[in-house]
Amino acid sequence: MVQLVRPQQRLLSDYPKVVVDAGPLISILVLKHAFTLAPDAANAIIRRSVVASYLQTDDSAQRAIVRLFDHVAVIVTTSHVIGELQGLQTLKGDSPKVFWEMSMNWLRSKGLDENLITLVQLHSHPRSKTLVCEIGPTDSGLIELAMRERLPLLTDDPRTMRGRAIQNGIDCRIVEDELKRYE
Repeated sequence: MVQLVRPQQRLLSDYPKVVVDAGPLISILVLKHAFTLAPDAANAIIRRSVVASYLQTDDSAQRAIVRLFDHVAVIVTTSHVIGELQGLQTLKGDSPKVFWEMSMNWLRSKGLDENLITLVQLHSHPRSKTLVCEIGPTDSGLIELAMRERLPLLTDDPRTMRGRAIQNGIDCRIVEDELKRYE
């Protein structure tokens, strides 16, 4: 019996850029912010945030996601994802100011390539138009961007986003799975 072996996936660091969804982006930004604080304050912020559940209390996973993003040369995303970040961050008082300043500096250091994929642009292609109606404009825009740039897509959404991305020939990675390579 012949066994089929899947070829080894390229490391994300092998790509010049990686398209990043809102979930992984808010997780890394909250963790980067939290790691600048005293341990008790950091843990409290992480527990109250929308950091992915697998990162909430697992120190090794937290370190692995930092290493993963350290290996991503340029983060590519859409303006819609950047807009989603405000609704996802849950900090109060002076913390949002510190969080956003740190986030903007870190994203600049990662060469953030923020793209506006308009609804009209998505409407102009039958594939994208169908995707918008099925999964919404933000995820459709990320899929369109990954296809256009021929880049991998990093997400925390194994069902909807990954399934649709793969249907469209995109190398879509789930962050939790990728962390095993960076532990």
